[in-house]
Amino acid sequence: MEQTITAEALQNSSLESFYELSATRSGGAGGQNVNKVNTKMELRFFLDACTIFSEEQKALIHKKLANKINSEGQLVLSSQTHRTQLANKKAV
Repeated sequence: MEQTITAEALQNSSLESFYELSATRSGGAGGQNVNKVNTKMELRFFLDACTIFSEEQKALIHKKLANKINSEGQLVLSSQTHRTQLANKKAV
């Protein structure tokens, strides 16, 4: 029997220990702030260490998002579409 994780359960869980955020410089054209402001945000979610998902759910995530999971089992997401760090943070 597969256990379903609801959005409410995820909100109430303590996910902070399973990810880290970092800011880097965005690539491409950026006007006056290009190469000066770290607006690109990268989130690394430690999928293999996460206790919220079952092993079956982790296997499904690995299968569906294989191109976004690195060799350490981290799901890596990034956003640089917005001009501010906060907007990119919300996006990831």
